[in-house]
Amino acid sequence: MPSIRSYRLILPLLALCFTFLAGLAKASLPVVTGENTAPSLLLQPGTVAPICTLDGLDGNAYEFPASGSWNMIFYWSLFCHSCLEEIPEVQRRLEQENNPDLKAFFVSLDTERMHKALVNFCQRRELKQLVLMEKIASDSWLTADQWGVVSTPAVFIVAPDGKVAYSHQGPLDLDRFFAGFAAMTASATEVLPPEK
Repeated sequence: MPSIRSYRLILPLLALCFTFLAGLAKASLPVVTGENTAPSLLLQPGTVAPICTLDGLDGNAYEFPASGSWNMIFYWSLFCHSCLEEIPEVQRRLEQENNPDLKAFFVSLDTERMHKALVNFCQRRELKQLVLMEKIASDSWLTADQWGVVSTPAVFIVAPDGKVAYSHQGPLDLDRFFAGFAAMTASATEVLPPEK
């Protein structure tokens, strides 16, 4: 049995090691400045959006974002309360906007293992937008990791030039979001103001 003296020697050494490792992990994360000073991996405006391919609920493969169009990529999950509240309203507003230049992709992190539950959800909520199912690649998400998504909802607007024009993680102020998007597309501005 170790003596108290050996614990007195080991504990400070362990604390020093943990402090060093925490510093290394923090230093490797890109820091995004703004109103939220927490480190973020989320793709920021001006970044070239990755081109990804996922299967839809219909079994067909879809590439997103669509080249030469405005794109909304909405990462969500059946286990995300905010997502479930926002999706019907986002769909309603997309229908009101009736913007043929906007392609919407709803990417579910629930993967194809939850295919039946996703189909049921979409039928109950009458979700007519394209729903794609994320895939797990080894120990990471196939597409969400490329976009820097660590929680849902996560929403991106990609401009026709293929660059991220807006990114946000967490609940949306939908009035502000859609007003900003309408202004951005009307004036051909390629950056939507960040959420407050």
